[in-house]
Amino acid sequence: MRCSSPRSSVEVNTDTLAQSLAVLDDAGDIVGGALNETMPRHDGPPSFRRDDPFLDAVLAFVEPVFALLGAQDAEALKALSVAYPDFRDAHAAGKVGHHFMVARSGALPKSHTFEPVAGTASRYQTLGYAYMMIEATNQWTGAACEALGAARAHFAPFRTRRTVRRSAEPLADTVTSPDGFLSGKDSGSMLYVIRLA
Repeated sequence: MRCSSPRSSVEVNTDTLAQSLAVLDDAGDIVGGALNETMPRHDGPPSFRRDDPFLDAVLAFVEPVFALLGAQDAEALKALSVAYPDFRDAHAAGKVGHHFMVARSGALPKSHTFEPVAGTASRYQTLGYAYMMIEATNQWTGAACEALGAARAHFAPFRTRRTVRRSAEPLADTVTSPDGFLSGKDSGSMLYVIRLA
């Protein structure tokens, strides 16, 4: 769905639908997948539909993560576009894919995360994309990127500054952590780029 279309007429995002993948088990049930999109231009903050109870609840929960990844994407896109004219031209032409999210149920082992990442790269090649960008926030996605020969472009650590409210106990409608950092893990998001063409 398009998060910017009005609540009275929510449109299907056919671009994302054409790029995304589902992993099915033997019974045909979805056990994992990859949500993909054309890498946005980051001309400013994304525009989301207002006064949508579901969207408001989801965005309130993920806003600190989106802020970290959005800043990482903007910084990396600028640096890559300056250093590599081919990348800049591909991004301007809408030919940079964004492996936005990989998800799995308990029925799909963590080690199978490689399949949605590799499948996404293959899908983007079929669609004529020149590059694919991935924010790897866990070891499985990072391992898949390394196996595919992706280049490490930018690292955004989780624990450089406090970005969420400090609270020993969970609070309603507020993202919290015991120490105010986004994660307790001393790691972060490694942004990878894969050249597809």
